[in-house]
Amino acid sequence: MVSGGVQMQTCLGRKRKLKQEDSFNLVEEGSRHNEIPGEKDLNQMDQSIQSIDRISQLPDHVIHHIFAQLRNVDDAVRTSVLSKRWRALWHSYAVLVFDERKFIAGIRHGNSYNKKKRFKDYVSNSLQTRIEENPDIQKLVLHMTSFNLKAAPQVDHWLSIASGMCIKELDLHFGIKNSRRYSLPETFFVSRTLTGIKLSGCKLDACDNIMLPQLRRLCLQKIDLAEHNVQNFISGCHSIEDLRFIECSGLKNLQVSNLLRLNRVDVHHCKQLNTVDLSAPNLDTFWYRGKKSTSCKVNLEGCNSLRRLSLDHPQVTREFCKNEISKFPLLENLDLSLPDKMKHVTISNPQLRRIVLKGSSKDAKLSLESRDQDIVHGDRFWFLARAFIHKFDSKGFKLVLQSSKNIAIHEDLTNISLPPLPDLSIKIFKSPSARLEDIVYSSLRTHPVLVTIISPRGSDFLKLVYTMIRFRGQDPICCNYSTPSNKCWRHFLKDVKIKNLNGEEFEVGDDKCAPHSSTWCNWCKSLYASRSCQMINLRLFWSFRLQHVETAETLQNL
Repeated sequence: MVSGGVQMQTCLGRKRKLKQEDSFNLVEEGSRHNEIPGEKDLNQMDQSIQSIDRISQLPDHVIHHIFAQLRNVDDAVRTSVLSKRWRALWHSYAVLVFDERKFIAGIRHGNSYNKKKRFKDYVSNSLQTRIEENPDIQKLVLHMTSFNLKAAPQVDHWLSIASGMCIKELDLHFGIKNSRRYSLPETFFVSRTLTGIKLSGCKLDACDNIMLPQLRRLCLQKIDLAEHNVQNFISGCHSIEDLRFIECSGLKNLQVSNLLRLNRVDVHHCKQLNTVDLSAPNLDTFWYRGKKSTSCKVNLEGCNSLRRLSLDHPQVTREFCKNEISKFPLLENLDLSLPDKMKHVTISNPQLRRIVLKGSSKDAKLSLESRDQDIVHGDRFWFLARAFIHKFDSKGFKLVLQSSKNIAIHEDLTNISLPPLPDLSIKIFKSPSARLEDIVYSSLRTHPVLVTIISPRGSDFLKLVYTMIRFRGQDPICCNYSTPSNKCWRHFLKDVKIKNLNGEEFEVGDDKCAPHSSTWCNWCKSLYASRSCQMINLRLFWSFRLQHVETAETLQNL
């Protein structure tokens, strides 16, 4: 269970900014339409390369596969310095990237119209040349800064050429100007080779009859969608594994089912969306992002294989976290953006390995405890919690352990060990945002009998905590209430003594200590005797008379 004032960003795992893995990268950064960068120096570099080397002896298809793993075409061009053979092979690299922004940026002279015309001519000539040299194209990327309706026939022709090349991946981006959008032709939606499609700024008027049996990845961005558009894709693309909707409009209800291979779904900033209903037995990742003012109900029933869940929208309520997250038996990574007003949240899932909680504040307290008796008695919780704590930044947090009437307060997360006790609970405080007084006072509300304080050698932490507890004032005036049941721990604490392992009192600063219970004592002896830390144990004596009055009044009120 995770509980606390979590109006902040905190990461369970090493402190780092949460990022979702993005394996669907159909956008290349663009190719150069001029000569190869550094071509003048290639001949000189070739002189220093041995005439026989293993790189040059690689088969063509292996080199093409290496090119395909690179992030962009520019990187593929740079490999031409490896040998003369690689310099020639990059021209047959089966990826075509036409980026109007970069093309125009490389032209110094001419007006906007002439630059756009030169770009269109360049695309047409390049496609025609590629057909003659190498008709097999792996990927086509076309980015146009703005779309003119007069250019539609030319773009249709380009796509027709690409279709004849048995292309596998297609990335089309059209800038939107004056609400003019490019309408994809009907032939675009019929292909037996396409495995990946990314569309941005297009119209889907002619997508009624879709036949894309090999399509595995589909990303729709800045597209005006209707429910029937999505259903047409689902019915005609049974192999989809990765499905993404980014800043799409018009879509109000998203329903996805009958896609047995679906592995990942992203829905980002689709403002008009009211419901998301997914039923995908093999879904591994779901990532939703929306504005706080947008109300969208998300239903993930039937997604029992979900391992990664990221939610950034108003549905992340206290009830949702407590009741819904536990329904995913395989969930390992959880990323939640919490509302500003949420003071605490309870999360229960035994498989969680990483949690990211984001909000507006920096205060945080995380509480861990097991509610599964099988886990407790099998010591599984103890092992899981230990591995979990070791992932934190040791200097950025404070730790409080509690078992029955025994409490241990750690200054940081160094020298941490957990006692194998069935009722162990763990609280992790982010410091320095969490005040030491608040940590100590919240720990004493349960009236513990023994308080163990642990810190690195040379630290004043032991004295600070001891002073807070021991010198609380003879007549505390912190609580202005008339009944004992409303008073804080200061009014019940009778005496504080420091014990060593033999039960004898000693002064603050000694390294020996004596826990109250035998289990706690054995734990301290075996695990901290040889560690580079200092520790004391405070034996607390409480006023039972006030406690009895408190209990009687509580029962009377019931």
